[in-house]
Amino acid sequence: MRLSPLLLAAAAALSAGCTDYEYSELTVVDLFQQGGVGQVSDILYVVDDSASMAEERGRLLDNFDAFTEVLEDTRVDFQLGVVTTDATRGAGLVALLDDDTDDLAANFLAAIDVGDDGGRIEQGLSQALSAINPSVNPGFLRMGAELHVVVVSDEDDQSPQTPEFYTHEIQALTGVDRATIHGIVGDLPAGCVAGSTAASPGPRYLEAIETTGGLSTSICAADYREMLRRVGLEVANWNDTFLLSRLPVPDTIEVHVDDVAIPQRDEDGWTWSAGDNAIRFHGRSIPRPGMEIRVDYVPDQGEQLDTGTHDTGIRDTSIHDTGIHDTGAGAG
Repeated sequence: MRLSPLLLAAAAALSAGCTDYEYSELTVVDLFQQGGVGQVSDILYVVDDSASMAEERGRLLDNFDAFTEVLEDTRVDFQLGVVTTDATRGAGLVALLDDDTDDLAANFLAAIDVGDDGGRIEQGLSQALSAINPSVNPGFLRMGAELHVVVVSDEDDQSPQTPEFYTHEIQALTGVDRATIHGIVGDLPAGCVAGSTAASPGPRYLEAIETTGGLSTSICAADYREMLRRVGLEVANWNDTFLLSRLPVPDTIEVHVDDVAIPQRDEDGWTWSAGDNAIRFHGRSIPRPGMEIRVDYVPDQGEQLDTGTHDTGIRDTSIHDTGIHDTGAGAG
């Protein structure tokens, strides 16, 4: 449950011989509560195992600790399965790991290192649907859990049905709004080239990602760390970004988490994003599940006061200057 911000006004002074009130000072207090308490998530990585993916899989392996670190920090109740895009190999999970797995990072790395001798007809959406079918992988899809599918491929999906069919069928198994598809795929409209990496556009994957409100980034990106970290936060239902109800005077912002002052800095602190008027936490400063976040500031007097109720627990997970796109409503 998210707390709406409270607008607290200081006492007004009455001008002599006049009945009008004038506010001498106004302080805004926005209150939020971090989610993620008791979060249960099932995660399915669908990894392209064709020969053209050798470099991209290496990049995925090199950056995967950004994902596992979030899972370990958040202590989310999770299961993680891996399947390839090669339908001729079937949709049985290459591995099934969970929050009790010893040496989580090493086992994850072994699980997603699926080789490069797979077929050239990549069917990621079909494989995802088959993999979550209880008759194929009993026990993977848990009742009440949220499902996060992460596709990594340099070719577009070539499954026989439409993307709409697969998103509908996946959500029919998980429940509406309980399944999200993310992707590290080729750019629109013409794909991408970076060094020795080349990828075809991924319109079918991107349609499924947009339909389910997932995250996406280019497979030609220099690294995938920020994307994987963001997916980890989504899996844990953690917010690192909180929208303010008013435009602040930047120098007046003070941030507390459970009554502890948090420093303003890029590493293990917070920063204010002027573009979306939001407080962003970084590194170890990201509030843990259930913690209360309090942001005090003096509003910019050039902005008209809005005394309505705001749900500022909404997370804007768009990532500026990283090429990662959030297609969801940001209701985190």
